[in-house]
Amino acid sequence: MDQADKTRQFRQALGSFATGVTIVTTSDGQPIGVTANSFNSVSLDPPLVLWSLARTSGSMEAFRTSGHFAVHILGAHQEDLSGRFARPGNDKFSGIEWRSGVA
Repeated sequence: MDQADKTRQFRQALGSFATGVTIVTTSDGQPIGVTANSFNSVSLDPPLVLWSLARTSGSMEAFRTSGHFAVHILGAHQEDLSGRFARPGNDKFSGIEWRSGVA
């Protein structure tokens, strides 16, 4: 896939984002995730997004040091997931089928 195709796909994905709610995940040996309703597109070239996490968040250090993260855009029917990842706790991934992405 060439760069123009990647940019087009990135633009299309951001253009489809209507809910305002995402789950952002990373790993420090264990999966970590938070609900982020502060997700925004910053630039198409280079492809950049912005999301915010409180400095006092228990997962701040994992996001700061992991070197990567994934943004999962939620649909309106996924309110239960949004609530699950918005609450503090260590067992957010319990019962959820997931796999590690490309780091």
